[in-house]
Amino acid sequence: MSSAYAKQRQPDLFTGFPGPIVEADWLAQHVMSPALRIVDLRDRQNYDAGHLPGAVWFDRTMLSRTCEDHSVTLISSALFASVIGRLGISNTTPVVAYDDVWGMHAARFVWALWRYGHTQAAVLSGGVDAWTHAKQRVTRSRVLCYPQTFVATPDATQRADMLWLVSHANDRQFLLLDVREEYEYVAGHLPGARHWEWQNAISTRSWAMLHHPESLRERLISAGITPNQRIVTYCNAENRAAHTLVMLRSLGYPDVRLLDDAWRSRVKVAALAAAMD
Repeated sequence: MSSAYAKQRQPDLFTGFPGPIVEADWLAQHVMSPALRIVDLRDRQNYDAGHLPGAVWFDRTMLSRTCEDHSVTLISSALFASVIGRLGISNTTPVVAYDDVWGMHAARFVWALWRYGHTQAAVLSGGVDAWTHAKQRVTRSRVLCYPQTFVATPDATQRADMLWLVSHANDRQFLLLDVREEYEYVAGHLPGARHWEWQNAISTRSWAMLHHPESLRERLISAGITPNQRIVTYCNAENRAAHTLVMLRSLGYPDVRLLDDAWRSRVKVAALAAAMD
């Protein structure tokens, strides 16, 4: 396997993303930009078998911590800053993330960047599958990057915790979305949560992150999920919730947060139920 050293990134050379989701054809025009950092969220063996040029591998489990109630939440700002800096990402480094599961892991990575104050980040729709379908090459070259300083500045508008839900329980514009599979929702969900499965946004015939965005927007509105609402998404490990969050943002929904808390706590659930009465 050959080795390639990543160049020092010059963010001022990059002109910005068209949205929170980018297509392979767009990335092909920018992949060689020295400003851009591409992050591969797949399993390591898949990265080693072939990845996008310049892509660095990241162990996605490093983003998570498990609470006493077995809920999964995002790591602290200090720890996040450390692991992200080692990827060669500073506060001004544009980032594209991809995976091989409809963008779920990439979406959580991008949301985590947003959560800690980094706004220039997007998901590659379709991942390597879309990349190769667009007749672009992959490489097995290792990419070694220069560590950068990342200063994590938590953005409260990206996250909700159980206290936030309690304080907004009687807000008519508030909508809590459980994006898990139906059997999970039926087995037990948060008080007041509406079920809208994350897979409604995709097609199993493709790895694309969204399936027919225009019709998807119409289906969301028909289901009572509208852009004027304050929406909070949740699941078990934040990946599916992040996918739905990025999907909604891409469709013009401005106020979408991810529930990042120990939401299975009986005390917290009881407090939410009481607030909903």
